Amino acid sequence: MELVESALGELGIPSVRIAVEPSRTLEIFREQALRQETVIFNMIESPPGRPYIHTDSTAVLELAGLSYTGSRPAAHVLTTDKIATRALLASEGVAVAPGGRLDLERPEVLDRVPPPWILKPAWEDASIGMEGDPVCTTREAALARGAGLARRFPDQPVLVERFLPGREFNVSLLAKGDTVEVLPIAEMLYDGFPEGMSRVLGYDAKWDESSFAYIHTVRDFPEETPVLGKVREMALAAWRLCRLGGYARVDFRLGENGVPHVLEVNANPCLAANAGFMAAAGKAGLSAGEVIRRILEAAQKPLTPDPSPIALPSPGRGAPPPVKVRRSLESGDRVPLEKLIGETAFFNAEELEVALELIDDRLTQGEESHYRFLVAETDGEVAGYACWGPIPGTLASADLYWIVVDPRHQGKGIGAALLKDAEDWMASSGRTRVYVETSTRAQYDGTRRFYFACGYELAAELDDFYGPEDGKAMFLKVLACSRE
Repeated sequence: MELVESALGELGIPSVRIAVEPSRTLEIFREQALRQETVIFNMIESPPGRPYIHTDSTAVLELAGLSYTGSRPAAHVLTTDKIATRALLASEGVAVAPGGRLDLERPEVLDRVPPPWILKPAWEDASIGMEGDPVCTTREAALARGAGLARRFPDQPVLVERFLPGREFNVSLLAKGDTVEVLPIAEMLYDGFPEGMSRVLGYDAKWDESSFAYIHTVRDFPEETPVLGKVREMALAAWRLCRLGGYARVDFRLGENGVPHVLEVNANPCLAANAGFMAAAGKAGLSAGEVIRRILEAAQKPLTPDPSPIALPSPGRGAPPPVKVRRSLESGDRVPLEKLIGETAFFNAEELEVALELIDDRLTQGEESHYRFLVAETDGEVAGYACWGPIPGTLASADLYWIVVDPRHQGKGIGAALLKDAEDWMASSGRTRVYVETSTRAQYDGTRRFYFACGYELAAELDDFYGPEDGKAMFLKVLACSRE
């Protein structure tokens, strides 16, 4: 913060430091919104165990109709969730370290991913949760560390990844007009680390100035090589895919074969004078003032042009009607379901025919049908439906075939409500492994983002499955079993 204030002074830009009080955040920002040409230099960070303070605060900046630096709320929400970020990058062909969510009751990820493993809380920043040695070489050690993290961070998943043994790079990115500049790439060197001490930039190496890891972890700026060119290309892809803004940092490690893998995307890197971002900027010949000027020039413009108070709907006065989800399909549902499927303009004639076949099968076969239906109603009319069924020959797997919402009711949380109730139904039936299949065409980008946001991971992708350049994306979510 001191560096930013000093740079603003050098630029001749007056500034005032605002302390954010959670109970008055919107009010505080609204006071600033009434001032002419106010820009918030967003330096809000989350304390340990409360990872969404900075994401929520950025959303409030947007709601307040203010200009602010850095990325928009969606990018902060995405990159705060390491599992969701991994899934997005992997789905777009950007390599990430093998890994996934650690389920302590069914730790199958430890069977899919060879050791050694590195474990971390999935939503924390600044290497919080990576104190001591976060690398585990045995299954017993991984489960013990995972259990400890789950107790310490009970509201978030534990991420386990294969610990890649190769070189480690930090890539700082800075907006430059309508483009983005990749600053000189830094390499982290673990100088003199003894045998058996993991070469990892954990909490001690970042923050404990008296520790061996802090003293012997050195930042270097290597000469350009083909591998750095690949790292630069992947960092730019991460910037584009995560829709970052202003400035950011992407961290990499090389695998055994020398291939770079993204470890993390940071939409809010530290701007302290001794931090990696400013070191890279200095290597590029940029002063602190130039860095801050470019970040300000890239400030997000308000999406809410009128800073007048936002009128929140009250029950009965503009509030959306409640959504009712029933686990049944009635004969009177067929006509409105056929109508809403057609009105989505999303399905081709063959897909429409298949959807209706499943509906007719349930209506004619009743409980003997393989297909289970949920119908969402709002304000007395059918607004959407979901369909799932157990996968024959499996003990605990299910296919989620369809979630369709009437275009007139989209954006009201109906899809999420259907998915939640379908998952509860599947879990209570002992079907805890839920699979979803969808096309990889651009038309389905929103569908894939929906499942990523709901905790699904990309389990497999089959190229050209449906046709040329039309592959199949297979998602998986493991549910907690809760038999009724």
